[in-house]
Amino acid sequence: MDERWKRPTTAKEVAAMSESAEAFGRNLRDWQHELAKVTNRKDFAGRIEESPPAMRARLGDAGQCDAYLAAYVEWLCERHGVPLPEWLDDEFRRADKPWHDHPPLWMDSFVHAPGAFRRRGVFTRPEDVLRFRRGRPPVSDAQKRRKSAERQRRYRIRLRERLR
Repeated sequence: MDERWKRPTTAKEVAAMSESAEAFGRNLRDWQHELAKVTNRKDFAGRIEESPPAMRARLGDAGQCDAYLAAYVEWLCERHGVPLPEWLDDEFRRADKPWHDHPPLWMDSFVHAPGAFRRRGVFTRPEDVLRFRRGRPPVSDAQKRRKSAERQRRYRIRLRERLR
């Protein structure tokens, strides 16, 4: 794999890797693909705990990308019962002017935007990509083999003891 290209895995990486508003959109979409692999709240919380750097000055977008990222994280946290990270309270994470995902249909965006987005001046219908699973977390094949080998070892010891 080309080391220059990799999908962002955290909110901080989304902001750090964005050199333009278009790049932010691509990075956000790539991050959503990575979030679709998250299976529990602890893993998700780890991906949002670090504060993303401000993009406002770098992108010259009146804070709309900063606001969108913060609103998206807040919305996901509220929907899935994850504690909100402290960095969401930063003042610069609000847009200076309203942003609509599709200006010709601004009324639809305005009416259906979740509260986390409205408070920050971003009007859109976000996509929920998180699908937490119940039960035990997935384990690797190597971990399963080690556990099975240990179980076999204990079984053979018990069998030897019985035969004595």
